[in-house]
Amino acid sequence: HHHCTFCMSPLSDTPISSLKGTRAGGKNNPQSKVPHPGQESGKMSDDATNPLTTDTLVSELDKLRRNMTGELTALLNSSLESIHSSIASIGSTLATQATTITDMETSLSDHSDRITHLEQEVSTLQSKLVLATEENVALRANVEDLVSRSKRQNIRVVGLPEDIEGKDVRQFMTDLFTEVVGDALPAPPELDRAHRSLRPKPRQGQNSRPIIVRFHRYIEKEAVLKWAKSSKEITFKGHRIKFYEDFCASVANRRASFNNVKGLLYKRGVRFGMLYPARLRVSYNGSEYYFDSSDAERLRPLFVFSFIYTRE
Repeated sequence: HHHCTFCMSPLSDTPISSLKGTRAGGKNNPQSKVPHPGQESGKMSDDATNPLTTDTLVSELDKLRRNMTGELTALLNSSLESIHSSIASIGSTLATQATTITDMETSLSDHSDRITHLEQEVSTLQSKLVLATEENVALRANVEDLVSRSKRQNIRVVGLPEDIEGKDVRQFMTDLFTEVVGDALPAPPELDRAHRSLRPKPRQGQNSRPIIVRFHRYIEKEAVLKWAKSSKEITFKGHRIKFYEDFCASVANRRASFNNVKGLLYKRGVRFGMLYPARLRVSYNGSEYYFDSSDAERLRPLFVFSFIYTRE
């Protein structure tokens, strides 16, 4: 005996082929009837009228196939539905990303155009800046020259104590030049004006401000400076004083860059002089050397000190 998958009942070992009815006359063979499982021997069950035939088996198999197919279809449909939902969500996300990328490409293209435009404007502005810088340099040089020309007849007198000049500074300086310079001037100089420099009055113990004097005649100013250069020391009422050219601030600063070098050259007896606006001329062994203010610090250790070391 074995158990049938469909009815879960024990069957006889009778082959299925023996259960087929007699096809002749279209009537079933009475011997093809199989007793219902579980019935006592010699008795027929109530189901004896529904014997398990090939058609029944095929029908049951077909029903099982349809049931399994339905279940598999439902399971697949359920799984595919979630997959379809995920795919739809991914598609929607991709569409959104595509829109975003398109917007970004448009924005980047716009920014690229703007950057290109800005680069062109910057290039134009740089060209204008170069021209403006060149013009500014030229204008500064012109202003510097005009200011220096306006000071051509000025002398700066250094070393006079504060308030020694009294209230009439111009008359005080006229008397000073007459007394100090002496025969260098055939007559008392004619001065247009004289005053202390405009910086704040120094405190006690600080250096006094220079007095700026403007001569009416350029030739008299040059005579005083020439006499001062030939004089080793100039004193007035016990005070040691010095006479200098009056330059504008920019020229004065450039000329001052040579102060250390000039001091060293003076101590070693090397001849030198300053050319306008700010150029140092050094004479040594029959040759002359020139230094611009921009080269003063760079050339000093390379050239000027070589004079000192050579002479030592």
